Amino acid sequence: MEPIIKAKDVQYCTLQCPDLDVQEQFLIHFGMHTVEKTEDLLLMRGEGPQPFIEKCVKGDKKFVSATFVAASKEDLEKLSNSDDFSDIEELSTPGGGYVTKAMDPDGIGVEVVFGIEERSDFSEVSPYPTNEGTNINRVNQIKRYPKGSYPKIIRFAHYGINSNNISLALEWYQRHLGIIPSDKLWFGDSEDSNTPLMGCFARLDRGSTPADHHSIFWLDAKNQSEGVPGLNHVSFEMLNIDDVFMGHEILQQKKEEFDYELEWGVGRHYQGSQIFDYWRSPFKQTHEHQTDGDMLDNSVPCGHINMIENTGGMPGDAPGPSQWGPPINLETFGDKRGV
Repeated sequence: MEPIIKAKDVQYCTLQCPDLDVQEQFLIHFGMHTVEKTEDLLLMRGEGPQPFIEKCVKGDKKFVSATFVAASKEDLEKLSNSDDFSDIEELSTPGGGYVTKAMDPDGIGVEVVFGIEERSDFSEVSPYPTNEGTNINRVNQIKRYPKGSYPKIIRFAHYGINSNNISLALEWYQRHLGIIPSDKLWFGDSEDSNTPLMGCFARLDRGSTPADHHSIFWLDAKNQSEGVPGLNHVSFEMLNIDDVFMGHEILQQKKEEFDYELEWGVGRHYQGSQIFDYWRSPFKQTHEHQTDGDMLDNSVPCGHINMIENTGGMPGDAPGPSQWGPPINLETFGDKRGV
């Protein structure tokens, strides 16, 4: 079945937080900049062209929604005319544009936008070239970062959801937004129809144009959050690896004073290959710094990973949860209830 549309990108995430002053401070330390703040609304941006990449509304902690980008106003209208999506509304947030909204099978909000204008003060930020092995790209250019520099965030990259029915969620996103699976995680042999699906990484179908290995990631809510669907994490792409480590250092320095919690990192994932670093805000909503992920076009088939035999999907006798990095604290990482 052809999807109604094929989304071309992700734009921002929306979280609900009890105290916007506390959330603003966390996101500044995380590497964002304040765009707008009222008693009930906080908008934060990175260094990229998007006018904002995280939207926070005041209230009990909750993951409200993630926002995808339609390729055209016509696509937005197609989606709005489907059974699950709302009438199109004009956005009043910076950049303007239009939005249609829905709820996915887990009760997670999904917004699709078109026409949001880039911020007028945007200027391209480029990383230093890298010298790696025999590939010499930086000559007579000294790489220096002032100690204590805040990390540079480029964009909202992906989000993870604890789902009560991963297959149903994937089918819903495929039908409405053209999402395609990149890797599925099975608790055993994927050829056995009784094997439970424990996770799925899925990406945008941009044809021959490469897309991030995943824009959305589902994990089994029964295993992660006692059957309560909701946020696993939100992830933001950094300028480069230096920014991941600079962000790690800033948050380490401030974690005791501001009640930040290192969840997992720094390391490099298997599926997606990103260098990652996960931190919990004072409200225990997990935010990830990531960089250097895989980019795939739509010709790459879905991988099927037997998590019992090999969690990494790589040959070897002792696979771990990451290619390199510290071990994962399953008690901490798994406790995602109510976020």
